[in-house]
Amino acid sequence: MELFKMAKEAMAMRSKLSDMEKKLKAQVINTEYKGIKIQVNAKNEFLSFEMPEELLKEKKDKIEKLVLEAFTAAGKKAQDVMAEEAKKLTGGMKIPGLM
Repeated sequence: MELFKMAKEAMAMRSKLSDMEKKLKAQVINTEYKGIKIQVNAKNEFLSFEMPEELLKEKKDKIEKLVLEAFTAAGKKAQDVMAEEAKKLTGGMKIPGLM
């Protein structure tokens, strides 16, 4: 009997994880960093990138640095949202591989 209960709970958790994944994919986060605009979803999938025309007048290494910083900031926001959603799902319990 205990095995059946565990299997049922595992199926419920799988369903919740699937729902969470859909929710994360649909949640769009807009980030702007020093004029660079990035759209990312909460699954950390980058959706769009836009930079101001005047940034192209800067030196290559400065552009690369700013773009990298902008993507890092957007990725961090997405990870924060993902961690918060996972926390809701698990009740704060840390599950390896989920976050």
